[in-house]
Amino acid sequence: MTLVQDTVPGTYMPFLISSDIIFPSEATTFSSDFNTMYLSLIPPRAGKEQIFTAVYSSTGWHIEDEPLSFCDENFIFTHPSLSTEGTFMVFSSDLKGTAGGLDLYVAKREGKKWGNPENLGRDINTTGNELFACLDSNNNLYFSSDGLPGEGGYDIFVCRYNGSTWEKPHNLSKTINTTYDEVAFTVSRTDYRTAFYTSRKSNGKNRCDLISVTLKPPYPGTDESGLSKQLMALAGATEPTSATSPVQTVHQTETVTEPVKPEAKTKPAENIAAAKTPETNNPATTTKKEPQVTQPKPEAAKTASVDKQDAVIYRVQILANTKPVGSKNITIAGTTYKSFEYLYKGGYRTTVGEFSTLAEALRLQTTCRQNGYKEAFVAAFRNNVRDTDPTLFK
Repeated sequence: MTLVQDTVPGTYMPFLISSDIIFPSEATTFSSDFNTMYLSLIPPRAGKEQIFTAVYSSTGWHIEDEPLSFCDENFIFTHPSLSTEGTFMVFSSDLKGTAGGLDLYVAKREGKKWGNPENLGRDINTTGNELFACLDSNNNLYFSSDGLPGEGGYDIFVCRYNGSTWEKPHNLSKTINTTYDEVAFTVSRTDYRTAFYTSRKSNGKNRCDLISVTLKPPYPGTDESGLSKQLMALAGATEPTSATSPVQTVHQTETVTEPVKPEAKTKPAENIAAAKTPETNNPATTTKKEPQVTQPKPEAAKTASVDKQDAVIYRVQILANTKPVGSKNITIAGTTYKSFEYLYKGGYRTTVGEFSTLAEALRLQTTCRQNGYKEAFVAAFRNNVRDTDPTLFK
């Protein structure tokens, strides 16, 4: 954790909590008074991420013993985002019935009880992963997806909240998104003019840039004309108006692991630009395009088609990572495959191929091992959820 002084991070300090369990730092959300935190961690008995409550007192933060009532240890629950009023929470899960990978769900709270999770639907969720939910002060939803059409890898999308549900997602455009992974977008709920996100280079060197976005002064007086409104206008979710204020870019605030100079994006859009874009005073003349959101990104490799509900499919796992890397094209022995990523026992696993029979998958496993992926093995999936039933491998 760091104290922010103007736009320059100040002295950092450890975020102390009374637990020896390691939890993903990006998988946290706070109540409006910052006295309650919801966080994802992996309890020893479950082996999969669950959402817990932590409460702040005079002795510090303390995590409750049991996860939220809707959590099931057979599934993953991660990346929670609490609404401004604290009445509902959006999070990622691989609950049965997902479109594939991790989907976005919402759970509503009445009093101290949480209701059953509801899938946000096929307009938002895809056969890829939908992660890093963030609700702004008006409950508009920002998230990252590697299944919706975009620039490549994980892109950031926004869905406008209409008071009861979320509308179709819109890509935040090339001003924010690149061919790399853009994840963990967070909008300030207090000043209405600041946002942060991470751009991660998917070149195997683990380079991440923390980027800030802010409005130009003079600042708007209300959140209705703040940064979120500008972002949705940029994405095409709302019409731009003369009342909207232009934004300025803020210098890159932090580089994690291997500092590198970010590659230039396209020219900044009319009203907003990412922090790593060098041209801050030249408005763009290009027309914003509303992305198509009804179809997932095209497959790059020929794979078996398995449409039947509950059918078992086989994939070959070739890589494991501590952070999501997203779907990408991987060429093995001259054939290009669209990878499929899933979360299992706290790690993000990359697989290639999709077969209806074990024999076909075993042939690809042999090819992978002969071409640099020495630890490749076949994994079985039912409704895109890993199935470890030993009878499936006989």
